[in-house]
Parts: sequence; C-alpha cells; structure tokens
Amino acid sequence: MTVQAILDELARLSSIRVIPLNTSPAPERFTAKKARLNSEDARRMAFITRQYARNVKHSSAVLVFANNRFTLTIVPLLLMLARRHHKRFYLKPVGGSLDLYLVAQGKLLRNYLLSILRAVDGVLAQTRQLQSALIQMGCTNTHYVPGCRPAPQALPPRSGNPAEPRLIFLSLIHRQKGALILLEALGLLAREHSLRVSCDFYGPILEDREEFLRQLEVTPGSHYCGVVQPEAATAVIAAHDVLVLPTYYATEGHPGAIIEAMQAGVPVISTRHRAIPELITDGENGLLVPVQDSRALAEAIKRIALDFSLRERMGQANFHRGQEFRPDVVVPQMLDIIFR
Repeated sequence: MTVQAILDELARLSSIRVIPLNTSPAPERFTAKKARLNSEDARRMAFITRQYARNVKHSSAVLVFANNRFTLTIVPLLLMLARRHHKRFYLKPVGGSLDLYLVAQGKLLRNYLLSILRAVDGVLAQTRQLQSALIQMGCTNTHYVPGCRPAPQALPPRSGNPAEPRLIFLSLIHRQKGALILLEALGLLAREHSLRVSCDFYGPILEDREEFLRQLEVTPGSHYCGVVQPEAATAVIAAHDVLVLPTYYATEGHPGAIIEAMQAGVPVISTRHRAIPELITDGENGLLVPVQDSRALAEAIKRIALDFSLRERMGQANFHRGQEFRPDVVVPQMLDIIFR
C-alpha cells in the first residue's frame, strides 16, 4: 500500500517521471513465512534484473523497496548496475525489521550486508527505531522516511451508539498479531465485568485457524468479517470506535492499520512493542499495554469503552497526528533526500 501511495503521488508531479518495475509475487503465493528461495523466485529475479538493466540507464536515480531477503539476494546486483551507469541508488526497506535480520546473521554475512547498506546513497528507514539501529551499526547514510497511506482531508463523521462502542481488529489473523489475546480479553470483560462490546475481526487467517474460530464462537460480540481490500481499510476502520491491535509480531514496524486508524480519527489500543510507541502516545491518541497481557488489555478496553469523551479526544488527536503519513507530506521529504 505504501508503494502504491508513493507511485500515485509521484504521478501527480509533472517534474518527475517514474519507471516502475513491479517485483511482487502473485497474491496467491502470499504466506506468513517462506524459508528459502525456489525456482519461481529465481525466474522472477532474472526477470527483474533484465527489466532493471534495460531501464536504469534512462533514470536519474533508483529507489528500491526491498524486504530483507531481497536486500540480501538481488540488491547488490542492482546497486552494481546502477553504479555502472553512475546513477544514485536508494534503498527503502519494507517494514521495520532489517536490524533484527542483520543481527540474526553470522558475522561474515552481516558484515557483507552492512557493506552493501553503507555503499548505497541512502537507506530510507520506515521507523526511527530502525534508523537509530542502522546508524549504530555504521550506516550513517540512513534517513527516516515513514510509510504513508491515502488520507481523508477531513475527520470522517462518527456514527453508532456512543454507549455501545464497536471495536475492530484489522491485521493478519496470527498469534503474534494478538488476535487470540484480544479474544481472551473480551472474554474476561464479559465474565468478570459484565461488559459486552462488539468486535469485528478482519484479515486473512494465517495461523491457528481452528483455535481462533473456536474461541471466536464462544466470545460474546465477536465476529469474523473476512478480508478488507487495502483501499477500503480507512473507511472500514472509520465505521468503528476503536482499533485494537495487541501485536507482539517479531518483525513489526509501523503497522499500516494503526496509520489508517489515525487518519480515520479512531483511537488505538496497542502494545509497547518495537516502534509502536512512535505512533501511539499512551493517554494521548490511544492506550498502550504490555505484550501478551490479556488482563491489561481488558482494562484498557474497559477504560476506553466507558468514556465516550476520552474516545473523542483521542480520535481527534489521532487524526491530526495521522496527517504526517499522507503521501503529499511523505513524498516531498523522500524526494528532498534523493535529489538534494
């Protein structure tokens, strides 16, 4: 979604001509994890290299969006081709976990990857946490350029019953994203506090399908609503009162759903995990709880569910904060780094 938002914004600028090369695999190949390269990956990498070699000579600068494995396998070759044609080369890591990936490698491979990162003209980190970690590793060419999402120009109208808040979980249905923790918290609220709130779960079920559906069935007010198309996410979130994302996903960066909730003017309950406190200030535009703590999560939901004025204040604060992640704000920052 960030890549498409950036491309759409660049298309509006008459001074910029973009030559996009789509390197994404087919959607049906998406899985939570994939351990190693296969023959289809090799064919795709060969196709990318051929397309890139034909187009790089006609460019002023190269910007590569790359996941961690792509950075290891093909970025060195793309960088070499760019240097052959004396082109500037910028890398934007996908997500915020490149530092963890580097630390997990053996010393020789880690030093090789760091040498590649230091050789590019700039690394555009999605989170300040990643920027700081890479600078500490000697990549002083790292800049903070956040992800972005198309945003409404005005605060979307609120609807529904203020006394009966609607929660939304929008992410991968995955243990580390906190879906099961949220169901536990909702069960606690119903059993111990007689507080029933509705919660709609959206997202592809990638892990623990049977356990998730079983727990969903016995948790009052909880519903699985399927998958939301990326372009509709902000509108779907805006139809709810609170986004709840109790993630402890190992490689979490800036979750797109949190940015979309900010732009929809919806408060967020999340965790003090990785770079999430960069987005949510506890008590200001949302609430933060410890990871894997269903009781603390239940207390946070109870607090925000019973206080309509708190929800309104946090939602308005979120909307104003979310303007930082609009494409027309982020793209000029990026272009200033690339072409200064």
